[in-house]
Amino acid sequence: MKPRRALVAALLLCAGAFAAPPHHSSPQASAESEAQIRYEAARAADALAKAQAAAGKADAEGRLQDLRGQLDALAQQQQEAADQRSDASKALRAADTGLGAAARALHDTDSAIAVQQAKLTTLEAQQVVLTKQLAAQRAQLAVLVRSAYALGGDEQLKLLLAQDRVVDLARALQYHRYFQAARLRRIHDLTAQLQTLADVSKQVDAQRAALAASRQEQSAKLAAVQAQRAQRGRVLATLNAGYRDRAARMQTLGRDSQALDRLVGQLDAVMKHAPPPPPPPPPPPRIVQPPHPTQHVATVTPTHAPETPELATPAHPTAIVRPTVIEPPAVEPFTGAPGHFAWPIAGHVLAGFGGDSNGLLIAGTAGEEVHAVADGRVAFANWLKGYGLLLIVDHGHGVMSLYANNDALLKNTGDVVRTGDALATVGSSGDQGRNALYFEIRLNGKAVDPRGWLRPR
Repeated sequence: MKPRRALVAALLLCAGAFAAPPHHSSPQASAESEAQIRYEAARAADALAKAQAAAGKADAEGRLQDLRGQLDALAQQQQEAADQRSDASKALRAADTGLGAAARALHDTDSAIAVQQAKLTTLEAQQVVLTKQLAAQRAQLAVLVRSAYALGGDEQLKLLLAQDRVVDLARALQYHRYFQAARLRRIHDLTAQLQTLADVSKQVDAQRAALAASRQEQSAKLAAVQAQRAQRGRVLATLNAGYRDRAARMQTLGRDSQALDRLVGQLDAVMKHAPPPPPPPPPPPRIVQPPHPTQHVATVTPTHAPETPELATPAHPTAIVRPTVIEPPAVEPFTGAPGHFAWPIAGHVLAGFGGDSNGLLIAGTAGEEVHAVADGRVAFANWLKGYGLLLIVDHGHGVMSLYANNDALLKNTGDVVRTGDALATVGSSGDQGRNALYFEIRLNGKAVDPRGWLRPR
């Protein structure tokens, strides 16, 4: 027992020695010890924060996957119920979704071409600027070469023999060194400009080739869209031939508002437990480039240090001009108040809210983009009898916006959308009969007049 007690006593003594610094320790050692403790605590806190962030991200991704699964299951149930009720609706859905897939592929190609064209325009502008700069560099180098030729091959020896005084000789040699340095700098800049221009020219050629390939792909997809439109027209003609009158046709192919009401109610129940969408990213600042002042070749003054450049003023037109950065106003998030929604498309209203209509029918052209009226998350993106290719966005606060009779759906279930994002393209799916957008606003599942929620125009 005694050896064990001695060992315990020794351990306690060591622990006490490590727990508290000895009384004779210096203030510097105490400060270093406290700094080390604070550093370790900060590291531990940082590691804990990163672990919590990773766990939160994984939890949010898991909840989002669950949400997508529930929404897809609802869409599948609705589709199976519609197919069981009517073979005609099944045939029309197949025609509409085939056209929608082709139209979305064409839209994606068009967007890629727009991005490639913008990049090509930027590269070509850069190529023009570099060409002009290269011409200026060559002109300045030519002046230096002509000066060197006038002095001859032994210009430094001529400068030495041409001076009578040591002071003049030192000054001449100094200027000669500046002259040589300027010439070498011009040659270096010219070489760099040539390499940069060659690189940009290669990028321009590659971008033009990519653009040409995308345009060929666009032509093929456009042909596919036209073929799908023709196929859809044949399906509609076959369906219309099977009905004796308009009433029978509308009963089979018309809008199933009760199915939409049930769907919206189910989506509302699911979306109440959905993870909140991430905050919108801050808009990039807009940089305004002021007009460049007239530039002049600087005069070499070897006896003075270079001055710090200042902002351009009427008295100093060659000073450096700094661009002005304008911070754009942040877009206010939707708070549930009506009257602040943007219009989904710019067309005029063909049919208003009331009577048999729970929304607005807005005129549009085939392929025109349909935009989100506010921030939200896509709750439904599928086909529904009488509504064609339908997209529903949940904005929170019990508010949903519905976009029907589209030619193509550009977003998927669960996607986060921002105000103005392209959601779909205008069409006539669902046997609407003309290219137009059917638009609804639902508040707690009930249809309300969209005009009270849209901005006046």
